[in-house]
Amino acid sequence: MKNQIDAQTEAVRITLIGMALDLALGLGKIVGGILSTSFALLADGVHSLTDAVTDIFVLVIARTAYAAPDRGHPYGHGRFEAVGTIVMGIVFFITAAVLLYDASQRLAAVDELVVPSLFGAIIAAISIASKEWIYRFTLATAERLNSSLLRANAWHSRSDALSSIAVLIGILGGQFGVVWMDTLAAMFVALLIAKIGWDLCSESIRELVDSALPDKRRSEFEDCLKATPGVEGLTDLRSRLSGGKAIVEVHLVVDPRISVSEGHQIGASASKRLRENFTDVGEVIPHIDPQGNPDHDHPLDSTAVPTRNEVEAIISTRWSEMTDSGSGLKFDLHYLEHGIEIDLIAGDADDAATAKGLADQLINLEHIIGIRVLQHIETWSSTETRPSI
Repeated sequence: MKNQIDAQTEAVRITLIGMALDLALGLGKIVGGILSTSFALLADGVHSLTDAVTDIFVLVIARTAYAAPDRGHPYGHGRFEAVGTIVMGIVFFITAAVLLYDASQRLAAVDELVVPSLFGAIIAAISIASKEWIYRFTLATAERLNSSLLRANAWHSRSDALSSIAVLIGILGGQFGVVWMDTLAAMFVALLIAKIGWDLCSESIRELVDSALPDKRRSEFEDCLKATPGVEGLTDLRSRLSGGKAIVEVHLVVDPRISVSEGHQIGASASKRLRENFTDVGEVIPHIDPQGNPDHDHPLDSTAVPTRNEVEAIISTRWSEMTDSGSGLKFDLHYLEHGIEIDLIAGDADDAATAKGLADQLINLEHIIGIRVLQHIETWSSTETRPSI
């Protein structure tokens, strides 16, 4: 919970810094574009203002995306980041379309274009330096928090820096008589905005439709899990993204004769190992599968294999026919790949001898591939603390 609060605070802080810079640059470039008669600088100012608008949007989404899991969202609220990123991409598309339309209209009347002044070039240079700085600052935060939304916002800032470079080239080109270069720079800015919008939407859509992680990453996860003590192998690994974090569901193969609690502990250890080795893993859901026994040739039909209640009914009936009603017999079942192994646990030596006769009967039943007769030995436990030496 504390980590989520810290991440939210850091995301809000870097976004507020970027928003203040975007507002200042946007207004400055629009005013500078009007005074210097540079349509490219004016378009770049609109681009900066869209940055400020999306910064506000990031603040709203970040507040939701970093909220702790609740009853309605047990896997957290990370998908809100993907939705927010797609909305940002759509804003980029709309902005690009408007700028392209205006630029095409201006190119149609190229004789009426005015040479922009060098004042616009100074503003463009200031924009390049400041937007590159905020890009690097935001991207570093995004990588540290593994936030797709902050990463998208960082690249929006980088697009503003690159578009300002195009504006600078356009204004300088106008000084050498190539008046249409300023308008061409504005078209470049629009296309750049559209490309970033496409990249953001396509990546987030992959997350929303539960696309799996790349094969290389999957292989790294598998190697990490297989190195966990007690894990004999994997039968399946599935993954999906939520808020830039991977949710991994894996089937771990373990020794079929270990206890349920030991199997659970192995699963918990494997989950912890994966989260500690990969910062992009948000949650691991382990399933424990018993390892198959390759020494038997009888295939197990999972739809026909008897349940514990059915096996218990058979054992109880035959045991009551062979012994007095007062004597008892416990048993454990091991469901293996090719059949069921039974451990008959007798209370004393006499019952153990009788249990061997029962084993001779049960071994001929379908799906039973092995039986062991064990004699119960009294156990004890102590809560006393061993003295120090």
